[in-house]
Amino acid sequence: MTTLRSSKESDERPREVLKAIVREYVRSGKPVGSHRLSKAYREGLSPATLRNVMADLEDMGLVTQPHTSAGRIPTAAGYRFYVDSIDCTGKLPNRQATQIKQSLEPETDPGELMNKTSQVLSALSDNVGFVLAPPVSTATMKHIKFIRRSRQRILVILVTGSGLVQHRFLQMDQDFAQSELDQAGRYLVTHFEGQTLLEIRAELVGRMLEEKSLYDRLFMNAALLATASLVTSEDEKDEESEVYLGGTTRIMQKPELADIDRMIHLFQTFEEKGRLVKIINECLKTRSSTPSVRIGLGQDIPGMRDWALVSSPCLHNQKVIGGLGILGPSRMEYEKTICLVGYVAKLFSKLLPNN
Repeated sequence: MTTLRSSKESDERPREVLKAIVREYVRSGKPVGSHRLSKAYREGLSPATLRNVMADLEDMGLVTQPHTSAGRIPTAAGYRFYVDSIDCTGKLPNRQATQIKQSLEPETDPGELMNKTSQVLSALSDNVGFVLAPPVSTATMKHIKFIRRSRQRILVILVTGSGLVQHRFLQMDQDFAQSELDQAGRYLVTHFEGQTLLEIRAELVGRMLEEKSLYDRLFMNAALLATASLVTSEDEKDEESEVYLGGTTRIMQKPELADIDRMIHLFQTFEEKGRLVKIINECLKTRSSTPSVRIGLGQDIPGMRDWALVSSPCLHNQKVIGGLGILGPSRMEYEKTICLVGYVAKLFSKLLPNN
C-alpha cells in the first residue's frame, strides 16, 4: 500500500485533496464526489483529475467509497492524517472567548463549575462536552469524614484542596464505633491536610513498618481507614472518577445515530461511565501541552467505531487534576474543536479555587 508523507513535495496534491474531502464531508455529511469537489477545491482541478487522485487516496486507505455509485468519505486513517497535518495553535475568535469567560465565572462549588464547563463545551461544539474530576486517591485532602452506615459499612466523604466533595462506601472486615471514626478523621486532617491519600497511605504504612508496637489504636484505625479509602485496581480507579457530561441529548440529531443500536450503545456508555472514563484517562496520559485527538473508539466501546474524542488535561497548582474535552462523531470540525478544548482547559484551571 502506498503511503502519504507530509514532507514529500510530490504528495502535495493528494494531501490537499484529502483535506478538501474531509472539510467537505464534515460540512455536508454526504459522500464527496469529484464534481462537487471540483467546485469546492481552490486549485481548480477537473473532475477527471480529482477522480484519479481520490482513487489513489482510496488505495492508501485514507478514504473509502460506501457505495459503488457514491463519492468518498474519510477513513479513521484519513482523519488521523488530516488532524496531524493541521495547525492546532490557532486562537479562538475574541467574541467566542468572551462568551466563554462570561459563562464560566468563578464558582464556590467546583462541582457546579465542572457541570457548567461541560455544558459550554457542548453548546459551542454541538457535541458532548465532558469534564473528568480527579480520582479520590490523587486529590489533595482538605477534610475527610467517616460515617458508620451499618455494621462494617462506612461512608467516606472527602473534601479536596480544590473544594470538590467526593464520596465512596467502604466494606470493612471489622466494625467501628462512630466515635472511633470521628477520631480517625480528625487525626488525618490534623496531620496530613494538603497531601493526597496515596501520600498519606505511604507515610502511615512506612511508620507502621518501623515498629508496629509503638502505635496506638487511634493511629492504627486512621491507617486502616485511609488505606481502605484508596482504590486497589485500575478498573476501580476508572469507576471512582466522576465525569460530568453536557449535551448528551444534543447529539441524538446526528445522522451517525440514525441506527437505533448505535444510539443504545452510546447512551449505555453515558450511563455506565466506567469505559468512557478509562478512554479519557488513557488520552490524558500524553500530558501534552496541546489537546490530544483519538479517532475511532470502537475497540473500547461497541458501536463507536466512527466517533472521536478531543481532550486536554487540567492543571491545579502545577498538578494534573483531571481533564476535559469533547466527544462526537469523527465527522467534526477539528480545528475549531481543538482550539476550543485548549482554551477552556486553561481557563478552567484558573477558575478553580486556590486553597
